Amino acid sequence: MAGERRVIVLGCAGVALIGAAAASDFVTGSFWERHAMLTSLLAGLVVVAVTVAVVNELLERRDRRRWSLLAQSVLFALMQSARATWTALMEVLRLGEVRSGSLEPLLSAAQTARDRERVSRAVRELLGDGERRAQLQRVAGELSAHACDVIAKWAPVMVRAGPYAAVFDRHVELSGRLQWLSDVLAHREPLEGQSAREHALARASVAAERADELGGDRWLEAQVLAVIALATELDYQSREHAYELVPISWWAQRTTGLAERQPRGLDLEAPGG
Repeated sequence: MAGERRVIVLGCAGVALIGAAAASDFVTGSFWERHAMLTSLLAGLVVVAVTVAVVNELLERRDRRRWSLLAQSVLFALMQSARATWTALMEVLRLGEVRSGSLEPLLSAAQTARDRERVSRAVRELLGDGERRAQLQRVAGELSAHACDVIAKWAPVMVRAGPYAAVFDRHVELSGRLQWLSDVLAHREPLEGQSAREHALARASVAAERADELGGDRWLEAQVLAVIALATELDYQSREHAYELVPISWWAQRTTGLAERQPRGLDLEAPGG
């Protein structure tokens, strides 16, 4: 639907430009008639600009159709990562536990996640407890590792899929924020039993360069709030976008059709039988 609106807007803009040029001829006293070469040049540029814009939109629409099932699968994986992020952090903050994946408990938990004042108070309470800070670090590290795995798995596909690059980029931002949160905590407050490899990686991270500057409680609070807000937003936006690509009704119809269809092209008899 958004692509169709863009085509309509581009077409209307082109018509409006041509109409404005024609109307201006009455105001400027046959200016365009006296400057035939300029008129021809500008008219050609308008036609080329509108044509290129419309053709690009049509090509993007074709790509969206071609990649729709794969793109939906990727969006579901990204959505799962985002949902795991904000629900896990809500549990660490003791703001509730999502016991079911059904929609109603998720919507209820999301309403709490959007209550900035309540979440902010919970973050400050957590940061005042050493054991809970360590728990936040462990959870942030696990979530960061999972998000990085999802990004790395699908990046080769999505970076070449123009229509979905912007959505993918926002999930990369979420992964990056989790990475920084985890690395700053790991550098400033190394956990007991940390291996030499984990210590070396924490020390070598880009976040370690500014950990002393950024690692105060005010930064940590802002970062946790930002991660929860972004993850909640991406959860539902990615879900809606995925179902725009391929509606759930298509899956139901497809399932019925495949279940009722007789297999074709299968010869179960032995050759020469």
